[in-house]
Amino acid sequence: MKPSSFENAIRLQFDCLARKVIGRTVKNYDRELGRRARRETPFCELSEMELNHMGIMDEYSVEFTSFDVFGSEVRIYDERLCEAIKELSERRRNILLMSYFLEMTDAEIAEVVGMERFSVCRNRLHTLKLIRDMYEED
Repeated sequence: MKPSSFENAIRLQFDCLARKVIGRTVKNYDRELGRRARRETPFCELSEMELNHMGIMDEYSVEFTSFDVFGSEVRIYDERLCEAIKELSERRRNILLMSYFLEMTDAEIAEVVGMERFSVCRNRLHTLKLIRDMYEED
């Protein structure tokens, strides 16, 4: 039996609609790929420095020793240095950590600790000498 003109018209309308949907889907997909190409950068095109900033390293408390210096946390990863710093008095330890790990000047340290700048400098240098002697003993 031959399809009627009504059935043929319906088939042609469906065919036209299906072609439009497929064509628009392809256009949307191509547009999305273009949008991604403008916004995204492949890993192979990133520089070494950019890749290093993207990574995250897990840190566990067994890998470092943490010292509290007037509300700031200072983490030291070298076990030998940690042992040397633990043997110092609290005042000398704080001066050393503020100077080298928090990168504070002697004047800033003197203001926080309540000492003269010269005393801070003298304590810092004496502490460095003590740590150097501890390293030389080992």
